Amino acid sequence: METAQARDQERNQTRRWIAVGALLSVLMRLRMFWSPVSVDEGGYLAIARAWAHGDVLYRDVWVDRPQGLLVLFRVWDWLSGGSTASIRIMAMLFGVLLVVSTATIVRELVGSAAARWTAIVCGVVSSSPVLEAHAANGELLSGAVSAAGLALAVLALSKQRPLRWFFASGVLAGLALSLKQSGFDGLLAIAMWLLACAVFLPHSRRASVRYLGALIAGLCCVLAALMIHGALTGWSRWWTAVAGYRLRYGSAFAAANWGNLAQTSRFALAVLGTTAVVAIAPAVLIVRGVRARRTMHLPRRAVVLVVWAGLSVVAFLVGGGFWRHYWLLIAAPTSALAGVGLSRVGRYKPIVLAALLAPCLAVSVWVFAGDTGSINVRAAGDRRSIVDQQVAKWFVSHRHVGDSLYVLCASAAAYADAHQDPGYPYLWRTEVLHAPNSQQLLVEYLADSKRAPRFIAQYQSSSACDVSGRVRRILCVGYHRVALVDHIPILERNYSRANLAHPCTNTIRPFALAG
Repeated sequence: METAQARDQERNQTRRWIAVGALLSVLMRLRMFWSPVSVDEGGYLAIARAWAHGDVLYRDVWVDRPQGLLVLFRVWDWLSGGSTASIRIMAMLFGVLLVVSTATIVRELVGSAAARWTAIVCGVVSSSPVLEAHAANGELLSGAVSAAGLALAVLALSKQRPLRWFFASGVLAGLALSLKQSGFDGLLAIAMWLLACAVFLPHSRRASVRYLGALIAGLCCVLAALMIHGALTGWSRWWTAVAGYRLRYGSAFAAANWGNLAQTSRFALAVLGTTAVVAIAPAVLIVRGVRARRTMHLPRRAVVLVVWAGLSVVAFLVGGGFWRHYWLLIAAPTSALAGVGLSRVGRYKPIVLAALLAPCLAVSVWVFAGDTGSINVRAAGDRRSIVDQQVAKWFVSHRHVGDSLYVLCASAAAYADAHQDPGYPYLWRTEVLHAPNSQQLLVEYLADSKRAPRFIAQYQSSSACDVSGRVRRILCVGYHRVALVDHIPILERNYSRANLAHPCTNTIRPFALAG
């Protein structure tokens, strides 16, 4: 009786620690709640809205992401009544899911003590504003769902749950991949463990194969749904968007932004550096224990944590862009290993925890201390979201029924802030330059007397968006400048030949864009 009571007390205590970690993740994001939506958030939301209004995904609106991400934004927009700002609540909810899932994984693989420290570390590290953790980006969303799938699988393993648990884990893994292509780390970690058990543990071979089959079946259900929709929409366009384009222009295999890696690694080092250092010792112990066929005071199944961490690094590197939010892919598994390490440092745990979190908290305080104009720049190194709001506000106050806005050639959040469906499929500059037929479509869009937008917000010079010079000639003849909003020229379409102050006779100050 006493043993059962002690176990209940330990479980309740662990749940309280996990709740504290989840609360920390919310509090860390709270200061950024009132900041403008990021370029990626706004772009996904604008595409989801246009899709809901009848545009064809991957034809009329285009993004190099699977459908699941747009479905999520579309459903959220419907639930929130079209509130753009509420996207930050979605980020908070997925941040909580990430913390709870990570702590659950550690609890089942290592023990309750390690899970408690993991919850605290993950709650702080995975919500750092300098990693753009306050934004509902693909890395946070897919990472949280991937961790949830892994948590469900390790729960099923430790509790001897039926096959449907592994099927559900596979479904979650598929959903993670549907949110972003990098969401494979949790799936592969548990799949590799099951495969190793099937190969090296004859007594559990049959069960491991069945578990692996159920996992793959759940995954295939989601992937089949994505592929069927892709075929109905246009197989070539879908495949190019979710695979072909990224392999050619957005991965470590081609066009990797190594300069950006050097720049963003400074912030990652401040947030994740000490966490990674603390994580090294348990990772080494786990690997040595597996190789030596003994426990090394840690369960052998804890190797799943090391595999998960390694795969998260692979997912990070494969992305190729290396933006700040890419580092979120590494935050959860690194926090898990750090939690294991903290649980084994004796009475010095609070001191080690304070030292571990101090750099991350210091950088966060620096961000939070900024005023309304600087906080977003400090968090993301990008002030476009602030400018997007100003441009959207100007457009809303000057438009009439039927008027449209085009952002030349990219700052996607302006469409979401203005509740304006894009008239041109490509919302990010790299896509404008490299996506299939993008340059010709841009010229046709601006030259079409029926479809051409009334207003153009010129974030970049026309030559930076179209090397052929055709866009520049269209702007010279067809548009004139009517306003300057936070250094962004606003051009209006000519409905007569009186085009005083047209863009060809005025110096355009291009707006610096990250992508």
